[in-house]
Amino acid sequence: MTIPRRIVAEALGLPADTNSLPPGDLPLDRFAARLIGYLGTPDADAETPDAWTGAVMDRLISDDPDLALDALAEGARLDGAEVLSDVLADLGERDAATSRMIEKRAASDPRLTMLIAATDGQ
Repeated sequence: MTIPRRIVAEALGLPADTNSLPPGDLPLDRFAARLIGYLGTPDADAETPDAWTGAVMDRLISDDPDLALDALAEGARLDGAEVLSDVLADLGERDAATSRMIEKRAASDPRLTMLIAATDGQ
């Protein structure tokens, strides 16, 4: 699965035909790994090359919650996934339908269930 290049460009305020992004769509596993790296930065004010991932995830949460959940589920399988718990909480607060979607998906995904447990523990 991938995040369409046009969504990444729009989230970053770039035109869809920009040359500032690599060609092609963004694989979810690569995005999830970079998001974990960004969220795991110890100093929240530090400059990091992965800061763009926050803007992309915010866009997914607001405009494509299914894809946001796909990205979080992909990230739940990676080392350091616990840093995704706040993002998962934000997604769950979007609306009741999204919250039910998360619960349904977690019923068949033990890693996502663990991430929800981390969210509940906060």
